[in-house]
Amino acid sequence: MFYRIFLFLGLNILMSQSFFNNVTANEIGFQSGRASAMGQTHFINSNTSVATLRNPARLSFINKSGSNKFFGLNIQLDASLTGLVNTERRSIDVQDFFGDFLTEADYVSNDNIYSYNHFGLIGSFNIFSFNATAGLSYGPWSTLDYSYSEEVRGSQSFDDGIIGIRDPIIGYHILNHDGNINLRSLGFAIGVSELLSFGLSHNYIYDGSYNYKFYAEQLTESSQNLSSVSNQTGHVNFDGDSFLSISAIFRMLKNSELSIGYEKNALIESGEQFEYSLSNTSGLPNYVNYEDISSLEYIQGLTIDKPEKIKFGFMYNQGSSKNGRLFSVELIKNNFLNSQIVKDYLKINMGIEYISYDTVFRFGISYKEPSLQTLSPLTTLCFGTAQQYSNLILDIGLSYSYQNYHYQDLFPVDGDVRPDYDNVHESNWNLVSTVSYQF
Repeated sequence: MFYRIFLFLGLNILMSQSFFNNVTANEIGFQSGRASAMGQTHFINSNTSVATLRNPARLSFINKSGSNKFFGLNIQLDASLTGLVNTERRSIDVQDFFGDFLTEADYVSNDNIYSYNHFGLIGSFNIFSFNATAGLSYGPWSTLDYSYSEEVRGSQSFDDGIIGIRDPIIGYHILNHDGNINLRSLGFAIGVSELLSFGLSHNYIYDGSYNYKFYAEQLTESSQNLSSVSNQTGHVNFDGDSFLSISAIFRMLKNSELSIGYEKNALIESGEQFEYSLSNTSGLPNYVNYEDISSLEYIQGLTIDKPEKIKFGFMYNQGSSKNGRLFSVELIKNNFLNSQIVKDYLKINMGIEYISYDTVFRFGISYKEPSLQTLSPLTTLCFGTAQQYSNLILDIGLSYSYQNYHYQDLFPVDGDVRPDYDNVHESNWNLVSTVSYQF
């Protein structure tokens, strides 16, 4: 049964992003199924090569159960299929004759669907009284994918003046951009004892590119209700960067563990060196130049400030590997050093793991302060399970989050006056399936 569930989930992994990911660069990559299920506690609970980036000191405590060795090495291979389903609805307020609110009327709904994977390797050996471990990890760190499609209809009337039951489709408003930000992480850890470990990793963000389309597609002779956009398609190159991660783990008592870590900042920029501007009214980044509504233009370019991170984590584990309880909590302070648009924020992750012989149940919650001024804090609910077959471990984590904000119409039409901004509703399902094998 578990194989069937895993196969179904693995073949149906979906991923997308929030509209503002190409500014905030939400780190959807480098996740393990175990940590994702436990409130996204990747710093304290990663059990695969993603620890190379998240917490390199943890490499010393991974891959302890392998029964075989290659030339004195303990080896672990892992792969993750990761994704997010993002449903975006945009609506306008419907008011009565007196201006009182009645309801919301959806005029567009989009499901952004993509997929990607991650691979890693961990090798460890004992030298004198120390455990030396190296880890290599590669995959998308973030994505620039986003798809918006709005159906545009005209007003249908017959010769006798009667309005048609169903207005005809005039065309579509389209906004697409796609591309990944890929990262390679190479880390090392020294386990001084079973109680103390230190780790360091070098993380390299590769140069890359993304493609974009911004246009109004006209299907009929009539252009009624279509936006007067300047149809654009293009290709934007961006430069990567590198940064270091360091961490230490202290096992203070028999069942408790404390982790501290630091991750340096980095800057990802396109050749245009574009700095996104904030809307004077919504307080959110502009992606469209609204100065000339008769010929709208998509603002191309990319400037992403990856924040520096200061990390603290605590874990308490009671019981054994066959019958145990684990509680973990971590605090990650994100500081933006090069951006005037994105603000510093705190992220708090908490997770619980319950193990009773062949049953593994994990759940958690993640709270994130907004990185953009007018957005609300984001709460994410997480849960998942795992199964082990000899040295093969399958981990699955599923999480859900929702946010709502106000934003201007992406494709305004001449003469169409809206008293308020659009209501934007985003629902996100994040699925991480991880396979690891210990030699």
